[in-house]
Amino acid sequence: MIVKILIDDEFKNLIPPLTDEEYKGLEDSIVKEGCRDALILWGNTLIDGHNRYEICTKHNIPFKTIEKEFASRDDALLWMIDNQKSRRNLTAFSMGMLQSKAIEILSKQAKANQAVYYGNQYEKRTFCEFTKSAKEEKLKEPPKPEPKIDTTKELAKRIGTGEQTASRIITINKRIEKAIKEEKPIAGKKPEELKKELMSGSVTINEAYNKIKLEEKKETIKQAERKIVEQADNSIKPVIYIGDSTKHEPKEKYDLLLTDPPYSTDVDNIEEFVNSWLYNALNNVKSTGFAYIFIGAYPNEVRAYLNAKIPEHIELCQQLIWTYKNTLGNNPKDRYKQNYQVCLFYRGVDAPELDCPLTNEQWAVQEINAPDGRQGDRYHAWQKPIEIAERFIRHSTKKDMTIYDPFACTGTFLLAAAKLGRKAYGYEINEDNAKIAIERGCSLAEA
Repeated sequence: MIVKILIDDEFKNLIPPLTDEEYKGLEDSIVKEGCRDALILWGNTLIDGHNRYEICTKHNIPFKTIEKEFASRDDALLWMIDNQKSRRNLTAFSMGMLQSKAIEILSKQAKANQAVYYGNQYEKRTFCEFTKSAKEEKLKEPPKPEPKIDTTKELAKRIGTGEQTASRIITINKRIEKAIKEEKPIAGKKPEELKKELMSGSVTINEAYNKIKLEEKKETIKQAERKIVEQADNSIKPVIYIGDSTKHEPKEKYDLLLTDPPYSTDVDNIEEFVNSWLYNALNNVKSTGFAYIFIGAYPNEVRAYLNAKIPEHIELCQQLIWTYKNTLGNNPKDRYKQNYQVCLFYRGVDAPELDCPLTNEQWAVQEINAPDGRQGDRYHAWQKPIEIAERFIRHSTKKDMTIYDPFACTGTFLLAAAKLGRKAYGYEINEDNAKIAIERGCSLAEA
């Protein structure tokens, strides 16, 4: 009896295709010596020997068939995958794809077994609760299912590689499948083309992974840059008051305290100065807010701030560093040249995570050139670069939130906040500095 053989696309496409050279070699062998290996069927469906069947049909060459029994389609797929391990010289990526499919099937079966097991346990408990004689009944305990499969570890074991390689195979395949669905290129190629190259070994797993990660990093940077542009809002004007902030209560609670107070070289007693303003300023930061306070790197100044009392709803998280290499000054003979300043980073007890999509902005050491008078962007000796202000504002606030600077000087932090669509206000005791801030774009308000 002639059996009509059925071709199932999932079964046919499961096995990586032969290269042109491999297919030609198989075809020449079958034409010369006949089809020596029988085709394997599940019912009428072909599950092994698709290339041989195609060649035999093309050249009208007779072949034998063997029928196998499987409880389910998944069991047939698992057999096909296991059957390839000893029959083909597959690349690590090709074998990884096959074994990933096997793990997917096994995970699905394990999940189904768990549902049955825990369903039985529920029925057993219900039976025990409502049947008096239940304790005397010896209910058969079903075998407890295997724990959830760790995909990466299982794949590494099955294909004989390290977990890092297995993890990269999984990542690459997910990215390729996503690119196929979205009809987008990946690593500069069509996703189907990249997959074919990985299958053949002309592109290695590491090469593909590194290209994909580099591409994703570039896209992350582009998205972050777009976000920065979207946040710009030149319609908002920051407000500056002329006066001593330590003698005025803030106008409202604020989401961010961002300031650059006088250093120990500018005040008579640094400890008294710190205690005159720090606690009150931090106390007006919302419990969901943050604070960045730039201070000098002098040991006595750092000590004064670290020893100062702060409110219970605020915690000092880190000492950040702003470093720069574009200023000269004198070279001391008895110590190292100081090219950095400290920035104390505080957060409220209910503050959210930082919004920092650019990895290079989240280092505790921020290396940004100081404003340079030769470029016309320096209005004060201790002026901070507007870039670092914008970074901290973006990381810790959203549009329309309020930012306060009790030592506004020439307005750099207030202007950076307004540029990003935040409400900003602050105080400056020096009228000449305040006038510069107003010339730069701040609005003067009555203290």
